[in-house]
Amino acid sequence: MSLCARVVLVAAAFAAGCATLPEVADVNGVRAFYRHEVGDPECAVATENALAGDPHRIFRIASLGKLYVHLALLRMEREGRLDLDVSVRAVSKFALPPEYDAVTLRDLLSGRSGLPRDFLNPWNPLDWHTAFCCGLFGTHIYEGFESRCDFAEELTSGRTRSFLRERRPLYSNVGFALLVLCVEDLTGKTVDEILRDELVVPLGLEDTTFCPVGEERVRVSPPCAGKLPWLCRRGTVVPEHRLGSALRGMGSIFSSASDCVKVLTAYWPVIDDLLGQKPMATCEENEMRGLLNVRTLKGGRRILYRFGMIYGGASFVAFDPSSRRFLVILRNVTSWPASEDFDLSALHFNL
Repeated sequence: MSLCARVVLVAAAFAAGCATLPEVADVNGVRAFYRHEVGDPECAVATENALAGDPHRIFRIASLGKLYVHLALLRMEREGRLDLDVSVRAVSKFALPPEYDAVTLRDLLSGRSGLPRDFLNPWNPLDWHTAFCCGLFGTHIYEGFESRCDFAEELTSGRTRSFLRERRPLYSNVGFALLVLCVEDLTGKTVDEILRDELVVPLGLEDTTFCPVGEERVRVSPPCAGKLPWLCRRGTVVPEHRLGSALRGMGSIFSSASDCVKVLTAYWPVIDDLLGQKPMATCEENEMRGLLNVRTLKGGRRILYRFGMIYGGASFVAFDPSSRRFLVILRNVTSWPASEDFDLSALHFNL
């Protein structure tokens, strides 16, 4: 019996209702699950050698875009065109306080700067209220940061400086945005030009950009409500929230499943280097390895994953170093990853 013919639905309990998982997680089965069981308007699924959905449909890939930028910057470093070990304060055009002297571009790239995930203090009730309202009403937490000046003001705030003094490893949207701005200052190139020169042209990407124009706009999947915004019915088209130019590098790339396969295939040497420094078996659950996190799936298999959420887009990728396989899921809804994302990964990697 063929792989596709073996796609059988089995009962699985989810908090959201009676969704069921494909017994055999081929790409068509995974896509059908999200389209018909979960109710996503659009979805594309890809592995290293198979793809379901329109391969050139363009999605907002949110924080998967960080992997694109990471790959581009490492290419520049390898060829001697970028020094990632310079101090942020030495290269940035911002008037940064002394706490930034000890922070390098590599620290920003690997989440070791201490900068917070967002400009929110997890112990501040007012900040939690801000985050809650963003989800409730469908606004974007960074919609007020249009310019470098807006960003710089928060970088120098007492709250941000207190995070820097603690220097705890944290996944940081703030740090990644600052990284891209520093690289722009250091190289004299915009992040759009860096993406084009380091990835789009060398890898032959066809659908990847920070700003779709012309015919590309027609191929962009409409932003829709998923689990968030909470006041919008699932599948309802929601306003498109663009990140301002100061924040463009941290999560505003548009791409397709076809291009994701090319980029993720090229990303394996980065993973090999990370695991050469520290083997997967010695990592703690959910530990950050570069821009990826460690997760143990059902059955004990360990993977590296990254997810992203932006209003009108959700993305998820899982790498299995032991089999050299990956699974990427692109959706046009607003939704944090849930158990089904990992359950589908477990099924895929255990075939």
